[in-house]
Amino acid sequence: MYRKPCGLLAFILAFLLLAGCGSGGVIHQIPDIPRNERALSDFGTDAKGRPTYPGAVLGVDVSSHQGDIDWQRVRADGVEFAILRIGFRGNTAGSLNMDESFAGNYVEARNAGLRVGAYFFSQAISEQEAREEAAYTLRLLDGIPLDLPVFFDWEEAAEGRTGGKASSAVGGYAAAFCQTLTEGGYRAGVYFNQNYGYSIMHLENLLDHAFWIAEYADGQSFSFRTDLWQFTGSGHVDGIDTIVDMDLLYQSEEENE
Repeated sequence: MYRKPCGLLAFILAFLLLAGCGSGGVIHQIPDIPRNERALSDFGTDAKGRPTYPGAVLGVDVSSHQGDIDWQRVRADGVEFAILRIGFRGNTAGSLNMDESFAGNYVEARNAGLRVGAYFFSQAISEQEAREEAAYTLRLLDGIPLDLPVFFDWEEAAEGRTGGKASSAVGGYAAAFCQTLTEGGYRAGVYFNQNYGYSIMHLENLLDHAFWIAEYADGQSFSFRTDLWQFTGSGHVDGIDTIVDMDLLYQSEEENE
């Protein structure tokens, strides 16, 4: 889902955010967002080298790219939740598409005892398109229960319709998507990497929604509060034949019914 930013870039963005910038800087003031109070020293690793944090549970996020998944084996490997791609917008013509694996993964993951959430891969270039994506997601969900939120995942495709459009407008797209999902009866959330979180998402306008950070490191150091942490895009889990994104869920989420 995410391409790791340069470590130096992430450091500079964090420094600018904490210190503040003068006029002309990317970030002008510290947004009114609860701080990340997790100490890096509290992160550890399990017997398989996967990050741990007190009270957090292990999960995966998957799409049709993972192929057929044996969810019983996944659960037996210590995975307790799954965020499933429900759909995506094409990065050229911009058509809306259902992920063909969602229905099967939803049933089988829940039958295996996993908590389930969803994400939509956005290539929106306007707030109207983000609302269209949310409305499309609601039609696909058709009222089925979810244990975790539905996340808005916007990523720039350099050779596609979003190329060069990673700007502060994306925060408005996220807000429009989340508002529409919430009005449809589901909890909403936003997925982002450190770069987007510090510079374009305007997280201060999204505090009613769940935050899912992609930060590929031994511990999660993003400066503001988060609910989920995607710690790798190349994990290995029994029951999944491909590499897979892996995550920690820090706290219990309300039932999304």
